Amino acid sequence: MMEAPVLFEKKGAAAWVTLNRAERMNTLTPELIAALLETLARCEADDAVRVVVLCGKGRAFCAGGDLPTIRGFERVEEAEAYVRGAGKITSAILSSKKPYIAMVGGAAAGAGFNIALACDFICAARGAKFTQAFAAIGLISDCGGSLLLPKLVGLAAAKRLMMLPDVLSAEEAASLGIVTEVADDAQLAECVEKLARRLGAQSPLASAASKRMLNMRLCAELDGALLLEEDAQSQLIVGADCKEGIDAFFAKRAPVFHGKS
Repeated sequence: MMEAPVLFEKKGAAAWVTLNRAERMNTLTPELIAALLETLARCEADDAVRVVVLCGKGRAFCAGGDLPTIRGFERVEEAEAYVRGAGKITSAILSSKKPYIAMVGGAAAGAGFNIALACDFICAARGAKFTQAFAAIGLISDCGGSLLLPKLVGLAAAKRLMMLPDVLSAEEAASLGIVTEVADDAQLAECVEKLARRLGAQSPLASAASKRMLNMRLCAELDGALLLEEDAQSQLIVGADCKEGIDAFFAKRAPVFHGKS
């Protein structure tokens, strides 16, 4: 029997939501996206849940889109549906009335980086790595990254991270204001539990009001950003450069992009 792609556990006032594809570094398949959206909706509907911890099983938080899945798309409509579904994760987190903590114990790459950005707090292990990764396979930042990253780190830093793309250590991400707390790898869960307890002890009405006000402009701009990402990304996914980028990734060689759709 196959394991569920997303695990759910309550610890006091906190819901722990775990991406459960450790063998594939918790990359996003359509099945995982659907299960995660269902679980986040479950958290939102449960008044006993005052804070949500989002984490990944194994050595990654989330390494982004599932490359074999993306490589298999031949029609723009398929790619659009996939990108749209992934974007709904960011939307659900940003619009939630509950505070979210991303617990990043390893790689947060591509869409995984941007899902973490949508959370209200990011706690990272010292060994964690953050990278936009998209450009390496001929894609652009999605899951709201085109909006969230420049708002957080500024335009120049966002261009560097998206267009090169650089890999950040947890300390480097903290220096840019991306990461809230950095903990020794062995102490990460304890760090997150402590923060979750503090958040869970706050007035849920006040927390919801604060989050709504602080995210108001982001939420107002998010739908437009997601639509632009969906349109551009779906065209890129079915193009030759993306397929070359993914083939090169698996072959462990440098890609040769020709700029052809």
